[in-house]
Amino acid sequence: MNSNLEINYRALYGKLFSGLLNLFGTNYVSEIEDAIQNSFLKSLKVWTKTNVPNNKENWLFIVARNDVLNQIKKQNENHNFSVEQIEETLPIGNETDLRIQTIVFIASLGNVSNQAKILFALKNIFGLSIAEISSSTLINQEAIYKSINRTKKDIQLEFNGNTVDLNTISANQRAIAIAEEIFYAVFNIGFDSFSEKTENIVNEDLCLEAFALTKFLFSQYQSVSTSNLLALFCFHIARIPAKIDDEKLISFFNQNREKWNKELLNLGFHYLIKPKEISKFYLEAVIVIKYMSISQLTQNDWNDIVKLYELMQQVSQSPIVKLNYCFCLSKIGKTDDALKILSKIEKELPNEHVYFSLVKAKILKEINPKESDHLFISAMNKMNQKIRKEYLLGNELIRL
Repeated sequence: MNSNLEINYRALYGKLFSGLLNLFGTNYVSEIEDAIQNSFLKSLKVWTKTNVPNNKENWLFIVARNDVLNQIKKQNENHNFSVEQIEETLPIGNETDLRIQTIVFIASLGNVSNQAKILFALKNIFGLSIAEISSSTLINQEAIYKSINRTKKDIQLEFNGNTVDLNTISANQRAIAIAEEIFYAVFNIGFDSFSEKTENIVNEDLCLEAFALTKFLFSQYQSVSTSNLLALFCFHIARIPAKIDDEKLISFFNQNREKWNKELLNLGFHYLIKPKEISKFYLEAVIVIKYMSISQLTQNDWNDIVKLYELMQQVSQSPIVKLNYCFCLSKIGKTDDALKILSKIEKELPNEHVYFSLVKAKILKEINPKESDHLFISAMNKMNQKIRKEYLLGNELIRL
């Protein structure tokens, strides 16, 4: 794909989808998806180094909009839908970013499960592939595909194909919580990317898109949980400059802390607000702070982190949270307890899950080096990123 376009591909996808949904309504989601893909394919054919439009987004929007119109004309099924009326009121381009309003719209759907809402938004607002969504949500690809198609039908049933003015939609606390989960998932996909296309581990564009939209959500609704999610993002983004050094991946505890962005760290503390009730984002932010504030963690520090993860499990049953908890248990000498929990977690994860294998290998390193090496090698063989493989070979002392 043209490099100038690829830089903003995900943001452009979401902007186009939101603008076209606002224009055509809920009966044409599949047509909108096809039209966006067709517009990107067309750009590949007609754009050259000397022939790139000044406003790429508007060019793509017009091409996709016309594609949807052509699809509707060919179908000619909905007699209540006036193609001529739409054509008369067509905007010149897509000047307004309606992504946050579209996410609130999706989050507010009455007859769609929370999980389905998140999957649908990951696909259509952030342009994530089914494979990327699967690796981050631990849901198999076929189930995701079916869920997204089912959501399209549910949207059509709920709104009977009517157009929706996205600017008139506001969020209640439940919808805000779902929007936060969407941004949290997108950020995590970007921050620790296993895609071979992401050579430096972090997809900064994806992280910053999630951060910017979360900030906009907070500016609109001022929710404490959104503020704490922003704090968590700040603490993570602050460490990005130190994750890679001389084209090598640097583990958290070996990073040059002078490279951490001080302004973002301060901004994170600004956003951090102690909630009235236990909150996942607040607890996760506090755990990150604990890691970041002490260069050499003592037994007491690890004990504190274990307690924080125990609190976290009261509000989150994520197997990834449990994996992190097991790692911390091993650091305070409770390896047997960690291994017992790992045996249960394994059933919740896809077979030979990479992160599971790495955590278990780390825990077994001292007590069963042979099995540890086997797990490390198995995980390494599943990785397509050269930088991760080199890290394992250089830091885990695998006996090949």
